[in-house]
Amino acid sequence: MKTPTPDEARAALRDVDRRRNQTAAAAGRSRWGWIVAGVLIAAYGVLADRAPHFVRTWGSVVILLLLLVALVGNTRLGGSLLRRPVRPRITPDPASLLGLLLVLAALIVGTTIAAAMEVPHVALWSGLAGGVLVAAAGPWWQRRVLTRGTGR
Repeated sequence: MKTPTPDEARAALRDVDRRRNQTAAAAGRSRWGWIVAGVLIAAYGVLADRAPHFVRTWGSVVILLLLLVALVGNTRLGGSLLRRPVRPRITPDPASLLGLLLVLAALIVGTTIAAAMEVPHVALWSGLAGGVLVAAAGPWWQRRVLTRGTGR
């Protein structure tokens, strides 16, 4: 076995990095899935503001159906029904989970404070903020978690 040259070592490391990114891209959800999820969250916020009677009667059912679709999408059978390749379970690192929890806590605390101050259209604005956050930052977050997970 011979020692590789610096150029061969650089090429091998670039190839490993390229394959890691390919694996993360293949394992993740499409950008359209994130956009649709963001639109649904924003629409739910608009519905909660404009038609509170609908949210009071059907809101729990809508949330449960969306959670069911998300859960089923992570199973083998659900993934095949949704035409998603089965992906490996990658446990996110604690820093990623902490960041996610901090963002969620900021949204919840901000919405609660705004509701307590009786700011008009709180549900509308929090739904729009959450929807835009999911649609814009979701693909980035997923890629970050998957590439860190494959790097271990």
